[in-house]
Formats: sequence, structure tokens, C-alpha cells
Amino acid sequence: MSDNTTIMSINSYEDINKITNDTKYINIPIDKVDMKIIDYFLLNGTNYLYSDILNNKNGFIYTDYQNYKIGESLIDGIIDNMPSDLSMLEKVRYLYISLGKLVGFDINVLSGKNEVISFSTLTYLNNIWGALSKRKVTELSLVKIFAYLCSRIDVKCEIINSNINGNLANKVYLDNSFIVVNLAKDIANVKAGFATEYFDKYNNDKQLDKKILYIKDDYVDNYLDKLLKNIDYTSDDILYQILMLTEKVFDIKNIDSYELLMIYKKIFNKYCSNYDIKINNFYINDRNMKEHFIIFNYGDDYYSYNYSRKCFIKLDYDYLINNLKSKKIGLYLNEDFNIIKERVVL
Repeated sequence: MSDNTTIMSINSYEDINKITNDTKYINIPIDKVDMKIIDYFLLNGTNYLYSDILNNKNGFIYTDYQNYKIGESLIDGIIDNMPSDLSMLEKVRYLYISLGKLVGFDINVLSGKNEVISFSTLTYLNNIWGALSKRKVTELSLVKIFAYLCSRIDVKCEIINSNINGNLANKVYLDNSFIVVNLAKDIANVKAGFATEYFDKYNNDKQLDKKILYIKDDYVDNYLDKLLKNIDYTSDDILYQILMLTEKVFDIKNIDSYELLMIYKKIFNKYCSNYDIKINNFYINDRNMKEHFIIFNYGDDYYSYNYSRKCFIKLDYDYLINNLKSKKIGLYLNEDFNIIKERVVL
């Protein structure tokens, strides 16, 4: 990769003429989008690997043509389905909600949850087109994709550090002002249909969100509030009641486990903060791959969502323990699952 013809930065359509037979790696700007460049490589770019250019700096994580094509198709789908007659703020809000519905996070690349992380998977998800093709993102690829979407509608968008911990957010310029948004912290809210919390000061604007078709009448959390107020919170089956009620409200089959856990943590913190209800991250061992699922626990009751059956199911404690012993399932790191009947060596 040291040959300067092997890697080609396509900052203008004319740069395509510089491609040689030795060129393997293509970098394309995502903050200054030229659709002629995008379309050229969709038609003629099957033999190349792709990464981005942002702030005139080449990305160094590449993905293949198939992922590039899938990613661009998903981006086009968001843009093409944008309602008409929107202001710039409304367009940016639409992009924020649409991207939040499309992608999510993968617990298997989080260092605090895994002893070993697949470097190839993490690398894959840090490329914007690789992430889009899997619909799984990292914080870095998420802010890049959002910046790319904004650029596609001619809105200036920068990536910034949102706090001293180095968390990433987007700064979006609108007319003579700007807003700061953090979709990473809002993805669970978006998937649940809740009012967002990190779209600057425009999180609870029902008229705006009706116009972009995010909500029909009201946010789901407001609707839930009315439902959950009627529950008997002195009942021993409080967990079961909440799961059965919320199952009818959320489109859980289309919410992956990582975001589902975030949604229910928010519910339990608000309505059941005095109850010792736990949610833990488990995985199924499948050919050296970890398939993530979550288990809800209150007292002696254990529940999980079965995506095949599209409903919550009750789990037997001994069944869980036996599968933990046999290594068919496992716990992610730093979980709070209590072994109440016996000591199990995991």
C-alpha cells in the first residue's frame, strides 16, 4: 500500500482519471458529496475497496464493493423517503430519526463486556458502508454516517467531542446558528418511539415529529405512562404485568437486544425503582459466535424475548443453570446475575 497509485483519493470527478490498473483502494469524501463520484463507483467499482475522506483526511478502514453498494442503497432509501416541504431543521431531525431506526450497537465489540473482541468485526463496523451493510455501528461510524447524510442534503455537519470523556457527537449548522446532537445516546429512545433527549433543544416537539412521520399523535413513552399507572405495583407478578403490557406497545421483533435492554432499564428506573428487577446480558454459543439475548429477573421469575415466537417466554431457573454449566450459554462481563440456589463455576 505504499505505492501512491494503489490508494486513490477521489476528491473530484476528474480524479477518477488518475486511477490506474494498480489502484485497489478508493477514498471518497463524505463531507463534500459529489453524487457523480458515488454513482460512478456504483456502476464501475466492483474491483475496489472503499473508505471515506473526512476533513481532507483519508480513512484507513476499507470495505468491499458489495458493502459499499448496500450502504449507498440504504442511504438513498433514507433520502428518497424524506417527506416534502420540510425546513432544514425538520430535514435534519428526519435524518436523525431515520438513522436511529435503521442501525444499532453490537455488544460483541464492547470492551467492557467481552474478554476477547474480534478485531475484524470491530474494524468492519468502523467503516461507514460496512456498518450500514450490517446495520450495526460504533460510535465513530455512527457520527460519520450522520455527517454523510447531512452532507447529502447540503447541510454542514461536524464531528465533535461532546464531553471530557471523548464521546462523539455531531454539530449541525442551520442558518446562522447550530445544534449539537448525539444519536448514540438516543438510539434506544428512537427505536422505542420515545421523545428523544439528545437532539439539542428540539426533543419534545410533537408538531415537528408528526410532520416527519416519527409519531402519529403522541410519543410512546407518554402512552406507556397512562398504561403503567394502572398496574398493581403490590403484586408479586409485577414483572410479568409490565412485560405483557409493553409487548403490545413496542415492535420488539424489530428491536435488537442491546437497545431493548436500554428501553426497559428506562422503564424500570421510572416506574419500579424500588423493585429489585434485573436485566442481564447473555449469549448463546453458536460456532464460536456470540448471539446476544437478555434475561429479565424478579425474585424467582425469569423471562426473555423469543424473536422466533415474537413474544416473551418464561424460563426455568434450572434450565438456565444447566445451560450455563454446559457452556451452551454464557454471561457477558460485568453482569449482575445472582446464582441463588447453588454455586456455579462458569
